[in-house]
This record gives sequence, C-alpha cells and structure tokens, in this order.
Amino acid sequence: LPGGLTLTYGRVASIVAALSAHYAAAGIGHGDRVALLLENRPDFVMHFLALNALGAGIVPVNPDYRHDELLYQMDHSEAALAVVVSDRFADLDKVARDMSRALPIIDVATFIDRSLPIARPRSGRTQAPAGDTECALLYTSGTTGQPKGCRLTNDYFLIAGQGYLNHGGLAAIRQGLERFYNPLPLFHMNHLAVTTTCAILSANALVLTERFSPSRWWNEVAESRATIIHYLGIVAP
Repeated sequence: LPGGLTLTYGRVASIVAALSAHYAAAGIGHGDRVALLLENRPDFVMHFLALNALGAGIVPVNPDYRHDELLYQMDHSEAALAVVVSDRFADLDKVARDMSRALPIIDVATFIDRSLPIARPRSGRTQAPAGDTECALLYTSGTTGQPKGCRLTNDYFLIAGQGYLNHGGLAAIRQGLERFYNPLPLFHMNHLAVTTTCAILSANALVLTERFSPSRWWNEVAESRATIIHYLGIVAP
C-alpha cells in the first residue's frame, strides 16, 4: 500500500466480523489453529482478530522462511489451514504437497470470495473461549535446534498489553492520543502481543510498515505522525 491506508476501529470491526463469520461457516472454532503468512499487512491484524474471536489460535509465519522451515512449522503446528499473501501461494502449496496430511492453502486476496476447505480441525470444543484459550503459537528462532512453539494464551496477550499501558514514566501512554510506529515483524512478540494489544486496549493507532528501512524510517515517522516508535538496538546505529 505505497499510498497508505487509514482504517478506523469501526471499519476494522466490520471487516473482522465478516472474516470471522467466514471462518465459522467453514467449521473453524475454539481450539483450532490457522497459519498466517501475511507479512506486516493490515490483513494480518484483521485475520488475527477474526480467528481470536472464535477462540482459534494463529500461527504467525516468518515471511523469510523457505521450504524446509515452512514444512517443519506447518507440520509441527497442526494448523488446519494457511492463509498467505499471493506471491507466496505457490511456495506454501509446494509445502502442502510434501506434507503427510492435507493442509489447504488460501490466497488472502480471494479469501472472502471462496468457501474454505477444512482438512482437519484440531478441536471441536464447544465451550466459549476464555483467558486460558490459546491465542497464538509463536515459534522461537531455533538457534539451538528446531524452533519451539510457544503457546501464548489470551491472558498472556492481555497482561503483556496492559503491562505496557500501565508502565508510566517516560513510557506513559495516553488514551486515544498515541500513534505507535513499529517496524518490527508481526510474527514477533513485541509487535503482536505487546504493541498491538496495548494499542487496542488504549484506543490508539497502530502504524504498520513493511519492515525497518533506514532510508524510509524518518519519512514514515513524520508522515504517520507517530508519537511512539519501537526499535531494536541495531536500529539506532
């Protein structure tokens, strides 16, 4: 979206409701998992909220993963389906063909216009989602072996976001007045669990950019009217 896109909470809520109904009609519900390879796009946040509303967990996928890494994550996570950006559809489709179980791959561009084939929902739980319901399965970097899947609950996300919101001091966050510019990936804990949750809890704006870019950083900060920026140590140098 090189020209930018502004979405209100009301507009996002209506999109999320439509996506959630589409997932529910396909049988996705409490205890199921859906893999999302949607980069740092608005689609990621909206599909995340739509699935979370049903009690389904998401499996965020690193868009830099290649075949073997994707194959491991898709198999290990037991995802019922994967929703992907158009230019990675062929890659995920090849992964699905190499798996021992069926894994439907859905192009996000045509998601709402087609029925969803479900291979094997994990759960079929009938009770309502709660604080201990799995919200996301985040994978470690795998520096000491295969990546490990970390099961993070709704309570975990809410505590992370509320903790950030309540921090105070130099990190004080005003209700409805902040604009968070976070160039870190949405498959990462900082952006997904801390910043996104905090923004929602405080009715603030989340500014999404493709990734950190030294040449675009200050222009995007200025153009987005960001009041808070996130970074890792290497970004400053």
